[in-house]
Amino acid sequence: MAFIQTHFFSTSLCFGTDLNVFIPTPNVDELMVPGGADYYHPGAKFQVLYLLHGGYGDYTDWMRLTSIERYAQAHKLAVIMPSASNSFYQNMHYGSDYLTYVTQELPELCQSLFPISCKRENTFVGGLSMGGYGAVKVALTKPESFSHVFSLSGALDVMSTLESVSDGNRMTPLNPYTGEHTFAMDPVAVFGTTDVRGTDADLFALAEKVKQEGRPLPRLFQSVGTEDFLWASNQGAREKFRALGMDVTYEEHPGAHEWNYWDTNVQRALNWLPLTGSTVEE
Repeated sequence: MAFIQTHFFSTSLCFGTDLNVFIPTPNVDELMVPGGADYYHPGAKFQVLYLLHGGYGDYTDWMRLTSIERYAQAHKLAVIMPSASNSFYQNMHYGSDYLTYVTQELPELCQSLFPISCKRENTFVGGLSMGGYGAVKVALTKPESFSHVFSLSGALDVMSTLESVSDGNRMTPLNPYTGEHTFAMDPVAVFGTTDVRGTDADLFALAEKVKQEGRPLPRLFQSVGTEDFLWASNQGAREKFRALGMDVTYEEHPGAHEWNYWDTNVQRALNWLPLTGSTVEE
């Protein structure tokens, strides 16, 4: 894989931001097999995954803490890894327009710079925790652009998630200087309110809106650990999405809200995606 780290000025965020990208290139094993390295020819494009980090993370998390590069290489899959701070991938009420960035500016930028497909059937989005929520939010905001979405330990029921962590429970970071647990994702700063029910920040309301408008609902893969603090809310989200007519593949396995689970189960998510294992033609 070619690893590309890009720093650029974002016109939607109005500041410079970083981006990690993997683009498939031949490995030595393929070069030892006649005809095995089918990468470079006119019109060749790669299927692409926009891979979103969780809360308190950044664009380096997936490549540092999982083996996503090896997994993507096996599928000849391009991977785009942006940063979105603690925004929940929203156009923040007090902050930057991260939803516009991820759904509009980022795909336009990457399609102009890298050999990736522009077709819906070849374009996917996924993430973990806050990024699992963000991935579904992105796919439902631009369902004509993203055909499949996966969520690992996703904070999909955002109201229950906000209620469970806003009181400073064990899942929020401890500030060593104050000795207090803090919740950096202030719901008023992010959403403009502490109650997002029925708004576009409510994924179930957004899915209902997409359905009513006759737009295509993306297919969803959900995975969550049975020891994860988001396990119960993921079960509830599964039933709500299915009731709305979404095609949901749901899995749960032993594990908590941690990287061993995500490294293992991102492989299952990739195997679920309709990957061709080869270049595609535009």
